[in-house]
Amino acid sequence: MAPVSTTHVGRNYWLAALLLTGVVVGALALPSATWSCVLATLLALAGVVLFRGNGWRTTALLAAALALSLALLDAFAGWLTPAPLGVGLVKTTVPRWWPPPDPILGFRPAPNSEATNTATFGTETVYRQVYHFDAEAARVTPPAPAGAPTYLFMGDSFIFGQGLSDDESVAAQFAKDNDLKVHAVNLGVPGNSMNQLVRAFETGLLDRYQDQQVKAVITWLIPAQLARVTGDGSWLGSTPRYVLEDGKLRYTGSFNEHRLFNPLVGAQYYLGQVFEFVDAIGMKQRQEQQIELYVAMLARLQQYAREKFDAPLIAIYSWPDERSGPGYGTSEFAQPMLVNVLSRVRALGIPLVSVNALTRDMPISKVLIPHDGHPTAYTDGLIAAELKRRLIAQ
Repeated sequence: MAPVSTTHVGRNYWLAALLLTGVVVGALALPSATWSCVLATLLALAGVVLFRGNGWRTTALLAAALALSLALLDAFAGWLTPAPLGVGLVKTTVPRWWPPPDPILGFRPAPNSEATNTATFGTETVYRQVYHFDAEAARVTPPAPAGAPTYLFMGDSFIFGQGLSDDESVAAQFAKDNDLKVHAVNLGVPGNSMNQLVRAFETGLLDRYQDQQVKAVITWLIPAQLARVTGDGSWLGSTPRYVLEDGKLRYTGSFNEHRLFNPLVGAQYYLGQVFEFVDAIGMKQRQEQQIELYVAMLARLQQYAREKFDAPLIAIYSWPDERSGPGYGTSEFAQPMLVNVLSRVRALGIPLVSVNALTRDMPISKVLIPHDGHPTAYTDGLIAAELKRRLIAQ
């Protein structure tokens, strides 16, 4: 076999650089890793034709086979994975990086601030809302008289009221239903995990409410929160990480710190963000871990509410229960697993409010924001009324 000339070697290097540049540009421009791998396959096959020398062509052919394998694996994993909430919805915020970073919780709104959130679906504007925050970084709710009993609403975008105006959140409507005689504090933040709620108690961020007659701590459970307890979300890197040791929660720092000092864990996580089939490796074991952490965190929140405020933890839930039909929702967790989680939460003695029971047989467009999946103001009003019935009548 004749050796490749120096001229051809130089040509091959320039061609390889050009093809690699094409792969990088495609990875930045294309919507998914699957399409990037398809592009890499085509460019590698072009290299088989264009390179000079059997070694170069063989390398290009192996690269094409590897890229095609990755594309097929990722496409198959994507086909098996349920479509996430709000597919096709484009959300923007002003300021762009909102909520801003926080040294304790990873992120949370700044005191005395506002943010504009717009969601579009194609050419349709689904909502455009301006969120306002008070001096304690809580979302604005109607004012209450001095000495009024306080109700703390903590959680993610469901408690926060994403897509709704300030006065349409559950907390705000609860205050209005009670003739503005209660202090309803909306501490919800879009994207929050249970980790952040536990950490807020643990670090004393909620101690300022100890002299405000807190009557209940209210949160909202959705299946998507399960994956967040192990940091499975690109926005959760700076948030608190917990592990279970002998059945007890232990804070270990942030997820970013854990991945930095455990390179194999970090590599698997970041590859999983790119390739769905990598994320699927060890899924069952990870889900079991997430369930144990989630239930432990709810038990800890219940304990904190009692210790700090002598108040109950109340959980609203949009979650399959024993009465749900097959195929409820789009969670990656099997429905029997989710039903079992709810049974365990119920066994803790946490009072539960079923959103499904309140909205049964109602049109989806009436209870959920179209294309988005978050509750409408009407749904939040039903929940606020049910909370009043349960809490104020006691």
